[in-house]
Amino acid sequence: MRIPMNKDQLQFLLSGILFGFLVGYIIAYAVHEPRVVQSATPVPAAGNLGMSGAGGATSAGQPAAPEGGTASGPGGEQMMAQVFQEVTALKSAIEKNPKDAAALVRLANMYHDAGKYQDAVTYYKKALEIHPEDADVRTDMGICLRELGMSDDALAQFRTSLSYSPKHWQTWLNLGIVALFDKQDLALAGEAFAKVEEYNPNFKDLPLLKEALKKAGAATPRKSS
Repeated sequence: MRIPMNKDQLQFLLSGILFGFLVGYIIAYAVHEPRVVQSATPVPAAGNLGMSGAGGATSAGQPAAPEGGTASGPGGEQMMAQVFQEVTALKSAIEKNPKDAAALVRLANMYHDAGKYQDAVTYYKKALEIHPEDADVRTDMGICLRELGMSDDALAQFRTSLSYSPKHWQTWLNLGIVALFDKQDLALAGEAFAKVEEYNPNFKDLPLLKEALKKAGAATPRKSS
């Protein structure tokens, strides 16, 4: 049975975020774990911790299509409608209660996963006005800022996050990636990756990042004495 789309849903579809929304939505809410920024490719959704562009690493595989069809098939149309319905419901909840932090974060995460980073930042900021100490939310907003080319602002958000949660390994990880790949600050990146190793020694892509840091150090010209 097909679920019909109204005019607003069709306009949403035509905004160009279809596949990012669907894939990101599936990953983000199937696994509850904060995002990890990549070095030179779009940010994966929550739970997808594969790295790419860092020392030759490859990204994690795409999730399997949901039972009943692909994003472009019959099952995908039903899934699209469900996503659109949730977006509408979240926006309605926020209109009724602008302090609904859970709705703000969920909507921000959906925009994040769709690659609509500026929209995500807007809702993350509103959520942080309510709960400024939320390290997950602040880190995700920092990732969005980085994707918007605002690396310095991203680093500022990561540092603020760490002021609330000094052992938040995802913040250290993203700080290190921005420091290494965007700012070429090898000392800061080294400090950040050391913290990741301390707080989450089993993070599977840590060796790749450490190798990328090592290669960057070897490629940096030494100052003559």
